[in-house]
Amino acid sequence: MGAPKSPRPKAPKKDLTYPLKARMGKENYFSKMMQTEEGRALRKQWSSKPKKNAGRPQGTPDGYTLEMITPIRNQAKADAERIVKIMASDNEIDDVYAIEALKAAVEIMREPGQNRDRLTAAKMVLDFTKIKPVAKSEIVVGKAEAFLESLLIADPEEEQTDDGPET
Repeated sequence: MGAPKSPRPKAPKKDLTYPLKARMGKENYFSKMMQTEEGRALRKQWSSKPKKNAGRPQGTPDGYTLEMITPIRNQAKADAERIVKIMASDNEIDDVYAIEALKAAVEIMREPGQNRDRLTAAKMVLDFTKIKPVAKSEIVVGKAEAFLESLLIADPEEEQTDDGPET
């Protein structure tokens, strides 16, 4: 069946500023509210209301909070600027949009995230900067044809030395 999936990475727990604030000499507001019918209805209304900012922000990878990923993204952006400047001068890329696309791809490669996204960005960078190798099938076909031609051309000496019975 294969190995079990590894659990997704999670951000470390934050220390609470006031962990026992509800118990400090007074009764908890919500437990007091749940003792009356009106309070229970109000609490149910609050609980069923959709949350505005539930979960981590969009675009933040698993295992990171927005505060943790921001300096990493800033560093990746600075690295991408420097790297693309070198790549553009080496490969003579003058198009502004091509340079901007390269910067975005290098940023994605430098940031932590899903491997599929990073590999797609790496492929795009290679397409911009490196020439694809020539197909080798043409060379192989030429060698195969030469081999078959050499088999068809019979040696005249071999025919004369053949003393076996004819079939």
